[in-house]
Amino acid sequence: MVYLKRTDGRNAAGEGRTITGVSMQRGDPDNVVFIADEKRPGDVTIKKSVYDEAVAASVAFNATALLPQPDPPLPVPEPSLTDEETRALRALLKS
Repeated sequence: MVYLKRTDGRNAAGEGRTITGVSMQRGDPDNVVFIADEKRPGDVTIKKSVYDEAVAASVAFNATALLPQPDPPLPVPEPSLTDEETRALRALLKS
């Protein structure tokens, strides 16, 4: 296994190879370090100490980083019209 870092601006570490460890820091997609079974174009070999340092920094940052806020709830739909209201609207449209 090789300790690697992405340098081509892409944050996909796997791409069909075996990955045994990966670290990404929220908000910093350019700082991806991982352990893989082979080196590919766009990867730079790093030392285990650099990998461990990046993992520790990511863990510390991610533990305190704000989580993305959930989407606001959808609006409540209008209640459906009663039969009487529907008849009244149809009568208005015919006149």
